[in-house]
Amino acid sequence: MSMNVENILSDLIAIDSTNPPGNEIRVASYLKKLFDEHKIPCEIIESEPGRASFVATVGEGKRSLLYLSHEDVVPVSDGWSFAPFSGEIKDGFVYGRGALDCKGLVAAEAFAMLTLAKTTKLKGKLIFMAAADEENGGRLGAQHLADNFADKIRADFAINEGAEAPVSIKGKPCHFISIGEKGPSWLRLKTKGVAGHGSVPYLPHNAVVKMASVLNDLSNYQKRVILTPEARYLVKSISELEG
Repeated sequence: MSMNVENILSDLIAIDSTNPPGNEIRVASYLKKLFDEHKIPCEIIESEPGRASFVATVGEGKRSLLYLSHEDVVPVSDGWSFAPFSGEIKDGFVYGRGALDCKGLVAAEAFAMLTLAKTTKLKGKLIFMAAADEENGGRLGAQHLADNFADKIRADFAINEGAEAPVSIKGKPCHFISIGEKGPSWLRLKTKGVAGHGSVPYLPHNAVVKMASVLNDLSNYQKRVILTPEARYLVKSISELEG
């Protein structure tokens, strides 16, 4: 098999892993053959027949990094100007369903891991995980692995899909990298009061009124904007591209 990231991506796109039904076992088998050729410890983990994720590991150490991606793609809609599973390489691009979401990342991380295993003595553990079923909730992929094989994929940091699709700025391609995501913080608020009689309205402490005050404070809260070094570098880089 060719050790070329473009050809790896082309091969992956040519494997129809539309979810549903998935059939990710075909992608996992391709990766298994590729990693076996480079003598990297790896395995296929099936949650159901044909619904398979792929995991590989190189290096040892206290710190660990997870290359995370997924094998399945969304169904093909109408309006394509080329065969969606062609994997055609043309004018510096690889074409097909999943090129961006997410087989491009599968190919890039696989190629990176194969290259590092061949050229570098790692000071920690590098894990590669291409999961099944991401496009349909992850129950048969990432969730299955986390519930049953957590020790195989546990890591200090992960590199996953995200950010935005590449854009052209002044004729130059610009690829975005996201270093984090906002997440929810679920809170349960309680207020307590003292019941009273309408004849002495100044004595009770109404719990509902207290909660109204809390909600008003929350609605008026303005978070201080902090420009992180990464965001500052992003703005600077785009400004330079824009001229």
